[in-house]
Amino acid sequence: MTATPMTSTAHGTPVTARTSTYGRHMSGVLVAAFTLSVVHTIYAWMAGIEDSTFTVDTPLAWGFYAVAFGLAALATRNERWAQLTVLGFLTAVLGIALFYYPTTFGVEQQTVFGWFENDVYVGLLVVATYLGVLRLRRTTLTPA
Repeated sequence: MTATPMTSTAHGTPVTARTSTYGRHMSGVLVAAFTLSVVHTIYAWMAGIEDSTFTVDTPLAWGFYAVAFGLAALATRNERWAQLTVLGFLTAVLGIALFYYPTTFGVEQQTVFGWFENDVYVGLLVVATYLGVLRLRRTTLTPA
């Protein structure tokens, strides 16, 4: 993150504009989403309410998390192939979250933490996708 002096307020106090990269923020949002998912996977396992195909005992879960955290790191790269790879992964994961996961989210899993994790996780994936699309389109957000 860099700081650049801009203008001053009516009282003469200097105002500093801060800049950062989409990749840094996308990566942070993805790390938050996948960390929440790991915590929920462990919680569901400990509570005995996990989906039997995706639990701490299945290689699928840890393979998914290895790829997911790897792609969170890849999100910091500026190359177009990296951006497209991350957006492709996010599209697939959002598809799974919207169309497959509800079929496994039974009454047992519908705890307060289960709903929280589901909603926040999907929301963070949507935010990361939005940032990725803006980045891919070379859109710069600026203050009003």
